[in-house]
Amino acid sequence: MMTEQTAVSRETRVAAIADELGLDQPEITVLAGGLVNYTIRLRDASQDLVLRLAGAGTAELGADRHAELAMLQLAAAAGLAPQPVLMRPAEGLLVTRHVTGRVPGLDDARSPLMLARFGGWLARLHALPPPAGLAPIDIGARAAGYLRSLDAQDSLPLRRDLGQRLQRIRKELTPPPRFAACHHDLHHRNFVDTGTALIALDWEYAGPGDPVADLAGFVCYQDLDLEQTRVLLGGYGGDARRLAKRLAPLCWVFDCLCFGWMEIAAAQGLAVEPERRQRLVERLQG
Repeated sequence: MMTEQTAVSRETRVAAIADELGLDQPEITVLAGGLVNYTIRLRDASQDLVLRLAGAGTAELGADRHAELAMLQLAAAAGLAPQPVLMRPAEGLLVTRHVTGRVPGLDDARSPLMLARFGGWLARLHALPPPAGLAPIDIGARAAGYLRSLDAQDSLPLRRDLGQRLQRIRKELTPPPRFAACHHDLHHRNFVDTGTALIALDWEYAGPGDPVADLAGFVCYQDLDLEQTRVLLGGYGGDARRLAKRLAPLCWVFDCLCFGWMEIAAAQGLAVEPERRQRLVERLQG
């Protein structure tokens, strides 16, 4: 919960950043969206920007600000992300150009036309060589870390069972044939459709990773059925059929990761969606 003192401190910081960026009495609009970060639009006669201040506890949830910077720069150069203007990773500070467009709704994101576009977008991202010096991200290892953290707090049978099943699935999974530039948080609300391009926001969990895990994340976030997944992979093209063989177990792993993230977020006092948590539990136990 934000105190009055915290709100004043934030307003002071925003004013200082706006001044640093050369904005003249900007219009300030708080943007809805993420549970953790504070994001606003800063706009004056000459600039239209988005400022993101990282919330407390994001490192515990897996956000890596230095990887975010490298990945955002890579994706922006390829026309897949907004252009960065100012980044100070140690402060959790990010400023990008505002992207004008429409955030797809869930039904829209599941339409054949949009699924084909999303598949093509993912293929373009995964074709990019990851930035040098970034450690590969293993969503299975991250999910296991979340569950271990939860076990330290309490030992609900569900969490113990998930940890054991996750361990078995990770042993059975073949390693990825390559590491690719991955976003790892491809919810439809993290996209803006400009009409001519899809631009992805929120790169704080991005990094080198298994491209099939990134596909699995998109499938799980949008709750795609088999036919919708087929359309997505058709838009992806290339080696999608070979990648699809690893998709089902990685979908389970991604659901496990999301469950762990939500439980940790809830323990931090964040308002997670109970309906989504219930869907995850049902799929994980299925």
